Amino acid sequence: MASTINIYSNGLIIVMLIYSFTFLASISGRSEERKQMRMVMLGSSPPKCVNRCKGCRPCIATLVIPPHTNKGLETITSREDEGYYLLSWKCKCGTKYFHP
Repeated sequence: MASTINIYSNGLIIVMLIYSFTFLASISGRSEERKQMRMVMLGSSPPKCVNRCKGCRPCIATLVIPPHTNKGLETITSREDEGYYLLSWKCKCGTKYFHP
C-alpha cells in the first residue's frame, strides 16, 4: 500500500512539473511578443485622450501635421527639407483639436 501511494505522489509531482513548465513557457513567450511589438513601434505612443475634449465624445488621439510657414525667398530656393514633416499628437473630437 505504501508503494502505491509513493507511485501516485511521484506521478502527481511529475504531472505538476510538466504543467508548470508548460505554463511558464507560455508566459515567457508572451513577454517576447510584447518586446517585439515595442521594437516595431517607432516614435512616440499616442496620448490618453480621456477628459481632454471638454465633454465632447468620442475623443480620439490623432497625428497632426502643422501647416508650413512661408519664409520668403529662403523657402523658394531651399528644397532640402521638403520631405520632412513635424508630426505631433492631438486629441480630436469632431472637427476640433485639443492638446493632450
